[in-house]
Amino acid sequence: MQELMIQMVTREISQVQKKMGQVVMSLVVMVQMRLSHSSSPTFPIRIFLPLWQSATALAHDMALACKVTAILLSSVCVRLVSASSFLSRAQEANVMELTPELEASILQEIEAVLGSSKHGLTEERLMRIEDMMRATFKSLPKNQHDRLSHVGARYTLHSYFVQRHAWFVRGISSLADNSSAATPSNLLQDKVEDYVQAAFEQRMGAQGLDLKDMAVLAATYENLVHGELAQRLDATFHIMSMTGKESMTVETLDKVMDVYMMGYILNLNYTVLEPYKLELITGSIHKIYPTWPSTKEFLRSVRTGSTLHRSYFSRSDAESLLEQVFDQYGRWQDRECQDLKSQLLALEDRSIGVNGSGRVKITDFYGSALRDGNWQFSENTAYLAQNGALDTHGADRVIIANYINSPSNCLASSKFYSVCCINECEDLMDHIEHRFAAPSATPVEIVMFIASLGSSTVAAGRALNDVLVQRLGDIAARNDGQVPLHGRLFAQWLHHAYPRECPYPHAKGTTRPQTVSDYMAQTKQSPVLTKDVMMSVVKAADVPGPAAEASEEVTQWTHHEEMYVGSHVSSPAPAQVKSGVWHSLRPVVYIAVMVATLAALLQRTATGVSPAKKMPHYYSGKDLFV
Repeated sequence: MQELMIQMVTREISQVQKKMGQVVMSLVVMVQMRLSHSSSPTFPIRIFLPLWQSATALAHDMALACKVTAILLSSVCVRLVSASSFLSRAQEANVMELTPELEASILQEIEAVLGSSKHGLTEERLMRIEDMMRATFKSLPKNQHDRLSHVGARYTLHSYFVQRHAWFVRGISSLADNSSAATPSNLLQDKVEDYVQAAFEQRMGAQGLDLKDMAVLAATYENLVHGELAQRLDATFHIMSMTGKESMTVETLDKVMDVYMMGYILNLNYTVLEPYKLELITGSIHKIYPTWPSTKEFLRSVRTGSTLHRSYFSRSDAESLLEQVFDQYGRWQDRECQDLKSQLLALEDRSIGVNGSGRVKITDFYGSALRDGNWQFSENTAYLAQNGALDTHGADRVIIANYINSPSNCLASSKFYSVCCINECEDLMDHIEHRFAAPSATPVEIVMFIASLGSSTVAAGRALNDVLVQRLGDIAARNDGQVPLHGRLFAQWLHHAYPRECPYPHAKGTTRPQTVSDYMAQTKQSPVLTKDVMMSVVKAADVPGPAAEASEEVTQWTHHEEMYVGSHVSSPAPAQVKSGVWHSLRPVVYIAVMVATLAALLQRTATGVSPAKKMPHYYSGKDLFV
């Protein structure tokens, strides 16, 4: 029966044009993997769904593509209803070029925003955006005109979009962006961002951007996204054989929002999709996307929680509700990322580190797939390393924060932004920027503040260990007693201080994050290991070997510095620094640690709060791999 199933799929695939071959053959591989794991209750949907979407998007004959998809769904996805709900759905954009039409719409938007009409850009709205950007703006180095450079502007925008909308605008880098090479899935978004910022700089001058300029630029992006939403809504009405001028009951409105969301999640182009094929998609959505029921509940909760309490709704009402949906969707979807983190923390290697290691041995990673049915933990080490999620110092270990924040966990259905797992470390960085409001701080100031700053897994009021304090002093010794807050060394220090929340900052050019589909297109290989290969890796680890030494540090410390924002004059590594800066600072820093710890304990005693009773959970942040 299994062989017959594969033969049926192969016979249908042979009728598809050759340009579909690579992606669709990958689907056959997925079928074979599913069959070989037929006893498992779960399957890595984040591998299957991107390939399904890519195959259907590339099909020249849409009917044939749907036929192939239906066969694949019947043979594979019948088991996916109980599959893992992890959100990984890296997808390809339908449009890969910055067309003249898109350029014209962007220029028109910029002129409308900067012109006298203000295009709905009220002073109240601008002030609200400025308030959200102010702390980040103050903390970044400025040029001689007291304005932000190109890099600083990108970082400020990134911070705003994530905190306000949980949008990850590709091309707008976070601090440790290592994606030096553009890939097909992010090409358009990179071009759009570059084009918009270049147009702004040409319109407003080349001296950089001040806070007001940044607010206007952010508002322009928001207007562009809103315009895209309106176009998608028009296409949704069209495929549902509606004009958009009808009065809609609650039931009709819910159907419109459901169809819109299906198109968004699966990256469907409703302007070219024939209406009768919508029925096939609607009937298969539960199998394609097992968390669809909870997504529908989310849509209903947004509607019932809005101020629109009426019996009939208009097109503008639907547009307003969808705006609210996508303001909340990123953080709502991040629950799946938190579930993934919990699964990985249950496997964490506790033999290294003081506040946890934030790492899972590769044997335990694969063992969970084999033993617990978590087949999402089946990527090969080459793919993990390329995405910056593999630590090869000593035993191979998966870096939890880097794994969660990899591009395979992004939904890219907009020309302007993606929805990804929210990086918890960026919320910590936001606290740091609010506290210091400057590009750098002294080790004493940082130690006192970090000791009091908790995370979702690290309690506030802790005593930083000696090695962590010394590393901070080493950074300051290279920078005249100051620690630059927007450099690689401080990002590395944060990773050691919060190993479960802060990704490890790899040196520029050493990683090249890719989505699953991009990786397969480039390497002609699947990033997923078979059950037999994973079993061989686990068995090989059972052979007794020399015991690894425990370490207070989660991984090897490197002294390589990169200034992500602003200039930097390189200094020798700490071992070569002859000045006594650190030696003179050490007693002061240690005293600061004790004072911070004592203050936190006294505060707890006064409030009657147990140290481990509750730790804050952070959800906003910026993705290292955007």
